[in-house]
Amino acid sequence: MDEDFHPALFTSHEAVEQAFYDAFERADLDALMACWSEDDDIVCVHPNGPRMVGPDAIRRGFAQMFNTGPIHLRPLALHVQQGLMVAVHSLVEQVLVAGPKGPATVSLFATNIYIKTPNGWRMSLHHASAVPDQGGPDAVYETARPSVLH
Repeated sequence: MDEDFHPALFTSHEAVEQAFYDAFERADLDALMACWSEDDDIVCVHPNGPRMVGPDAIRRGFAQMFNTGPIHLRPLALHVQQGLMVAVHSLVEQVLVAGPKGPATVSLFATNIYIKTPNGWRMSLHHASAVPDQGGPDAVYETARPSVLH
């Protein structure tokens, strides 16, 4: 990253999330990394991918992902839990992917954790995983208590 680069001061976790998904859609690696905390213990897990810990590993992971071309992603169904210094966003990411029969939409569950730092709100964790049943956005809500402990 350019040593003269100064990331924006995000005044809310919502602003970080908007910036993250905007940067993701544009495949703008520097803007995307500016959303992350600079702590060595930040974590990212892409669907079916390894756990990446630290800014360097996360940067490499997104760089590899962006090398495949633009990724069209739309965040939906946001559920937020918030405290004074941390916010947890649980959402559904709809991703437009190329397939053998043409473009298809795949839904992913995602969890984004944001922390309030001296430099504003920053992302601390992003974890995405495949939705077991691709029944569309209405099929990704579960309101009943699970019968299995996790």
